[in-house]
Amino acid sequence: MSAIKVTIVGAGSRFAFSVVSDLMRYEAFANSTVALVDTNAEALDLSARVIDQMIKTANGDLRIEKSTDRRDVLAGSDFVLNSISVGEPWARERDVAIGEQHGIYQPTSQTVGPAGFMRGLRVVPHTVAIAHDIAELCPDATVLDLANPLAAVCRSMIREADLNVIGLCEQWAFTLPHFSELLGTDDLDCLSVGTNHLTFALGLFHNGQDVLPDFLNKINTEEAQSLRERIPVSCEIYEAFGLWPTGTEEHIAEFFPYFLTPETDGGMDYNLRTRHTTEEVVAERRAEREAWASGEKPLDSLLKPSGESAVEIIASLLGVIEAEMHMVNVPNKGLIDNLPSEAIVELPAHIGPGGVRGLKVGPLPRAIAQVLDDRVAQQELLIDAAISGDPNLALQGLLLDAQVVSLKAGHEILHASLQANADWLPNFTTQ
Repeated sequence: MSAIKVTIVGAGSRFAFSVVSDLMRYEAFANSTVALVDTNAEALDLSARVIDQMIKTANGDLRIEKSTDRRDVLAGSDFVLNSISVGEPWARERDVAIGEQHGIYQPTSQTVGPAGFMRGLRVVPHTVAIAHDIAELCPDATVLDLANPLAAVCRSMIREADLNVIGLCEQWAFTLPHFSELLGTDDLDCLSVGTNHLTFALGLFHNGQDVLPDFLNKINTEEAQSLRERIPVSCEIYEAFGLWPTGTEEHIAEFFPYFLTPETDGGMDYNLRTRHTTEEVVAERRAEREAWASGEKPLDSLLKPSGESAVEIIASLLGVIEAEMHMVNVPNKGLIDNLPSEAIVELPAHIGPGGVRGLKVGPLPRAIAQVLDDRVAQQELLIDAAISGDPNLALQGLLLDAQVVSLKAGHEILHASLQANADWLPNFTTQ
């Protein structure tokens, strides 16, 4: 096949290394172009030097372009991969601290909670601007999004620029080892559906047989005691709502008001710990990349298969490999009967040259659908607020968050967060 062009926006992230490594595994992508874009010139240069070293070491056949201005390189792109963040990691640290002042703890703060909401206010205006540039310069490109909050980002790019967007996230798969541990097999295929970072298992298949009932029958036995102690959030959500949640305990907990409170010692009672980034961690990451770029440190960890699905999906869409099922985030359009058509849902999809065909799920249990629908409404308000800079819309979106249980706290968190993020929120004016 002909060479393709893949543009990575937010190429200062480590995800760029995964894309290059995986592209080099396909002969069909020889002589393809990878365009690296990042507004941080230093991060862009370092990523480009690491990638040059990867291609040299692997004797790869890829052409590399780079620019701090995406408009310089978007033209001719077949695929655009979006992995941007805005103000990270220090904006997140400030947002988490503000939440904790009001008894709200946020281990990941990538999607929901006040810090996840503020992340969306920072990111969405940029993703919408990126989407408009794609619509102008490479309107036929497929966008693969990894930027968080993923569902809101995908929705914003589709809503505002009518692009073909697929959201990708592997967090749901963190539950598979738990299934395997109790069932004694790694050969499992999970039917998991919901919204990004909050999905539920509808089936678990081994040799064509649904073994999810077996797992659920065993989870309360003495044999499973050790596992239950490690995943108390999942156990309690299953007991309350009747479906087993998939993903990390931290992500699941953030969608509910029960687990991350002063009464639970900020989540410590559930083994939930808030991750933090320090200057030392940032310096260590930079030093590691410098060592990769100079050749001082072996590139083995970067050159092995990444485990990410982006390049596999590209290969399936282009017919380079057989059509496959992948977990994706796409517009609902009736796949889940009792969620809005425009909602971005995470579920399995058949991906091949004919495009992306999401699996028809039907209706979800009413309580589960309501939990998810609340997040859909919140995402729409987030997008509206991020684009308009309307603090009243931002307040309404924040108050829909499950962790914000006080009107007074909502007002105070928003006021403090808008001030703390003023440099990253030009659409808002702070008093």
